[in-house]
Formats: sequence, C-alpha cells, structure tokens
Amino acid sequence: MILAIKPTFMPALAEILVSLGAIKILLVGLFKKNNTLNWCFYLAIGTLIAALLALYSQPGELQITFNGLFVNDAYTIFMRMAVLMTGIVVLIFSRLTVVQEEINKFEYPALILLALVGMMVMISANDLLSLFMGIELQSLSLYILVAMRRTNPRSSEAALKYFILGALSTGILLYGCSLIYGFTGLTNFATLERFFKSQQLTQSLSIGPIIGMVLVIIALGFKIAAAPFHSWAPDVYQGTPTSLTTFLATAPKIAGLAVIMRALINPFGGVSSLWQPLVILLAVLSMVVGSLTALTQSNVKRLIAYSSIGHMGFALIGVVTATEMGLQAAIIYSIFYLMTTLLFFGGLLYLLRNGRPVKTIADLHGIGRSFPIIAFLLGFVVLSMAGIPPLPGFLPKLMILIAAVSQGNYGLAVVGVIYSVIAAAYYLIILKALFFDKPIQIVARGSATYRKHDLIMNLVLAALVLGLTFSLLYPMPLLSVIHRATMALMYL
Repeated sequence: MILAIKPTFMPALAEILVSLGAIKILLVGLFKKNNTLNWCFYLAIGTLIAALLALYSQPGELQITFNGLFVNDAYTIFMRMAVLMTGIVVLIFSRLTVVQEEINKFEYPALILLALVGMMVMISANDLLSLFMGIELQSLSLYILVAMRRTNPRSSEAALKYFILGALSTGILLYGCSLIYGFTGLTNFATLERFFKSQQLTQSLSIGPIIGMVLVIIALGFKIAAAPFHSWAPDVYQGTPTSLTTFLATAPKIAGLAVIMRALINPFGGVSSLWQPLVILLAVLSMVVGSLTALTQSNVKRLIAYSSIGHMGFALIGVVTATEMGLQAAIIYSIFYLMTTLLFFGGLLYLLRNGRPVKTIADLHGIGRSFPIIAFLLGFVVLSMAGIPPLPGFLPKLMILIAAVSQGNYGLAVVGVIYSVIAAAYYLIILKALFFDKPIQIVARGSATYRKHDLIMNLVLAALVLGLTFSLLYPMPLLSVIHRATMALMYL
C-alpha cells in the first residue's frame, strides 16, 4: 500500500485530464466560430481516450492520496475504465444524432465529461466527503443535461422531477453522513470500518450511526433507481433525447452500483447483518416493481427504465451475499448490463438516423423487414437481457443465483428466478414487434446526408457485439480482471 502524506496527483490523473478537457471544450465553444460542435466532440472523445490510457498505465496496487480522500486500486481502475468507455460510446452516438434531437450545443460534451468526473470521484471516494463531492458533481451535470431542450415541455418536466427528487436524495445523504460523523467523529472509510467492527464486537453500537448508515444506503439506492426510490427514472428516460437516455441508463447506474459495493463492504462491512435486510428489501422491491410495471408499458424508453430497475435489483442479490463470489457476480452482471443497454439504444439511434424514430413498441413493427440487421441486433440484445441460454446474459444471472444459493438465500434466489421469467415476457413483446407484427407505416430510409456517417455507428455496434460474444466464448480474461478487482474491493 502507498499512503501519500503530501498529495500525489498520479492516482487521480484520469480525473484531472477529463476535468481539463471539459474546461478546454468550454473555451473552444466560446471562442471558436467555425465547426464548433465537431471540435468539441472530437476533443471530448480524445480526452476520454487519454484518460483511459492513463488508467491503464496505473499500477494495480493500493494507493491512497489527498489525505485519505481518494483511493486507487484494481477495483476503482476497472470500474472507472468501464464508465469512461461508456462515455466514449455515448459521445460517438450523440455526435451523429444531436442535430435531430435538438441538443446540438457545445455544452453537451463538456457536461458529459463533468458528469464522468463526478462518477469517477464517486468510485474512488475513500471518505464520506469525497463521496458527496462526486455525487453532487455527477448530479448537477445530469440535471443540466436533462433540461437542455428548454423549449420541449416534456424535457422540462423530466428535468424538474429529476432535480426535486435528486435534491431530496442529497438531503437524505447529507443527513445520514452528519449522523455518522456526529456519533463517531469519523468520515474516512477505513476508520469507519474499524469503528463498526470494534463496536460490533463489544455490542455497544449506538443507534445513531445505524440510522446514518441506513440513510446513506437509501440515498445511494436513489442513484441506481432502486425501488421504491425509482419514480424519477421512467419520466426522465421518456422526456430526454435518446442519446442522453443512453447515458443515463448506463454510466450513472454502473457508478452507483460500484459505490454501493464499496460502501457496504468497506465502511459498513463490519455490520453486514444490519444492512443486509435493507438491501434484500431493495432488491426484492426493485425486481417486483420493475418486472410487473414493465409489462404494462407501451413506450420503449419507459419499458427500458423499468427493466433497468429490475436489473439493478437482480445485481443487488450478489451484493447482499457480501462474499467474493457474490460481488464478482454482481460486477460481471453490471458489465453485461452495460454492454447490452448500449447496444439496444445504439440500435434505436441507428433507426432514428435513418428516418425511423422509435418511441412506442408499435414503432418497432416491421423493423425486421426494413432493417433486418438492426432487428437481429435488437433481438439478440433483448434475448440476452432476458438471460436466455446460451446468449451472453445467461452466465451473469446464473452466477448471481449460485452465489445467493451458496449463502443460503434461497428465497431471494427464487424471487430472482421468478423475476427473470416475468422479464422474459416483456422482452418477447419487443421481439414479437420486431419480427412478427405488421408495420403500421413503412417509412423510407433517411437521406444520404445521414447515411454517410453510418459507418462509424456500425463499427461501434459491431465492436460491442464482438465484445459480448468474445466474453461469452472466452470468459477467462474478463473473469481474471474482475477477480482481481473483487479482491481489491474486499481486502482494501
């Protein structure tokens, strides 16, 4: 372990690069008059690639800097790289659709970068203070992004709901942190972990820190839209442009889940018997609400919102076990969720670019005839999300269920199986619309102006498909990296 007395900036080099990139984009947007938006997107993508290389060059050993506020290890490196790669994909998709979706402003890529900085700070937080800073930077950036289409009433409504509920969750988080600090005098994760472990052994743990811990978990549950703190997600997903919905449905979820795992295993790991019932409740409610409500949806983005709620609940099953097997399964599940969600929205954006915008399930009717490759791609994705063997989504679900059963959580495993069966129903509805329903109206393909850029999107979609397929056929490289990350998480 390397503990820096004076702050060393190398562990946070990726965050520094992305922050400087956001500032540079704002300056370019202000002073460059020609081709501004293109330059801003190119700078943003280049900045994220540089940050990825900076993370890749980092040693896997534990590094703590900024007076204990920031931690850099194999776990944080892996999760930050996942978030950065998500940002690159979203920016490539957005570059091709911002004009159609009326968000062609140079602030858009800058805000994406700032949100990513917040997520990376969240993931690497080693203190309640740095955790709060990261969450707020992410949240404020996302509030502005959701409200970017100021003339669109639905976007304004979504931004207002998101801001109000986000402010409520911030208050809950702050109150929980203040209770923990007030009763313990501590905010650092390592010292909190020692406190909870020692107090558990002496059976003298005060009710104050427990309430604070519960409030922190509730606030983090809001960030991943776990039920019953999910009400913002469907409205926000529906009211935002599809390219931004792609970002909201992926990167913040992965960052939030990474923070939940870090918080529950490190500072609160000594009292797992106290937080496990709460996390079990969040997991069960998320799966029940997500699956049953998704069945009634006709809007595609609302359906995916409820689907993501269920997915987060299923991932929490692995977190509940608080074991190496469960956490490793949860990380793998989150990565496969990330890739399939990016593929699904990438397919929707491809259809948008080619004159076939998709809002409702009825809009998917006949896609199999007019866009057979994209229809096959979407079908592959929804079947993977449903966990149909031998597709990529099956293995992560099986690993989580095995982890739950190995710890004696049979009831939770049964709920997970029932959720998977119900979820398969609404995914099959999408599949039916793609290949078996007759189109209401056949819309011609878009003009050559749009088609000339399709090669870039095709390459990104193909890369995601190849990544999923490779991970399924040759899982050992990914499993090896995730195992190392899990070890860093459990034995910080």
